[in-house]
Amino acid sequence: MSTVIPLPKLQPVVRNSMSEQVYRQLRDGLMSGRFTPGQKLTIRGLAEALGSSPMPVREALQRLQAENAFDMSDSSRLRVATLTVDQLREVRDARVALEGLLAERAALHVTSEDKSVFLDLYKRIQTAVDTDDQPGYLWNNFAFHRRIYQTANARLILSVVENFWLLMGPCFALVAPDHAHLQRSMDAHTRILEALATGDGAAARAAVTDDIMQAATSLERLLLRRHHTDKSRTALKRASKI
Repeated sequence: MSTVIPLPKLQPVVRNSMSEQVYRQLRDGLMSGRFTPGQKLTIRGLAEALGSSPMPVREALQRLQAENAFDMSDSSRLRVATLTVDQLREVRDARVALEGLLAERAALHVTSEDKSVFLDLYKRIQTAVDTDDQPGYLWNNFAFHRRIYQTANARLILSVVENFWLLMGPCFALVAPDHAHLQRSMDAHTRILEALATGDGAAARAAVTDDIMQAATSLERLLLRRHHTDKSRTALKRASKI
């Protein structure tokens, strides 16, 4: 019997441009790790959580499915996409190239106002780590990186990166309970912040690359461990039927 994973807390939306608001909130929720890989979703459940009618939710889910954010389960129900190890490595390499470029560009465009925002988000992430606030860490980590990349003034590149986040965001929820991983990530965030403060594009790229690689390494270990566990369970079930 599968475990029912509760939905994350969602904010009710107003009725103007309802479909777009539903889409944006679900998209941000996926990118920031508020859903988990393989989590099954229903239109009714999401509509109730959002304070929406089913139609805008259905439209939003169709858009997100077209962006590869969802798989179709055996029972024809939508579920949050799950990455294979090969897919994780492919996304990792693309993120290193594109997010590294965005960080480098951001260092050349950063303003005093940007630095203040970066520092505030950095402090929020640190507080979340110190208090073991996993949802707070995931959201503020997402906001920190997106704010930095927005500063790069490269909207086309950012839109591609966000498509990768749709796949990676739910995976981040799997490593958030690992306090050692979060501390390593904070070290990278500290170097990102310092590089942006001094306008050092090469250092910003290097620190972002390190952050991505560390997360990908932790996720790869976890996915491989889960794969081996699933294979063992399947073998046991087959053996029990003999």
